Amino acid sequence: MSSIPASPLRPLFLIEGVMKLAGGLMFMVSPQTPLAVAVAAPIPPSALLLTRLLGTQTFTLGVSMLLASAKTPQAVSSRRVVYWTVFVRDATLATVLALQLWSGDNGDALGFSPGGLRAWLAELMPFCLGHLWILTMKPQWF
Repeated sequence: MSSIPASPLRPLFLIEGVMKLAGGLMFMVSPQTPLAVAVAAPIPPSALLLTRLLGTQTFTLGVSMLLASAKTPQAVSSRRVVYWTVFVRDATLATVLALQLWSGDNGDALGFSPGGLRAWLAELMPFCLGHLWILTMKPQWF
């Protein structure tokens, strides 16, 4: 019996990968759905396009996470890089949202209300902090 506990990364990758696939698909197919919470009607066409583009990134990261969740040696060895990639994308997005809120200038925010930007930021933060905690405090899981 091994004294090293099993890493929980595989199920975490599977769960988050499926979530990113579903979320990315929704952003691409029906951008009005997530935007309805953050943007007053009528939703600007530029906001719809940028939401679809963000959906392609989210979907792609979901595919990467699912591929890294496999039990093959190649998949296992790729997990750290995939996790850093997901973290950096989400942390960069959170930083841009926070700076937009901090500047108070939402005239160029594609119709996003401050409350909508805060909701989006609040949705991202648990993932960012969780990824950062695993990357810095649990490197043995990789």
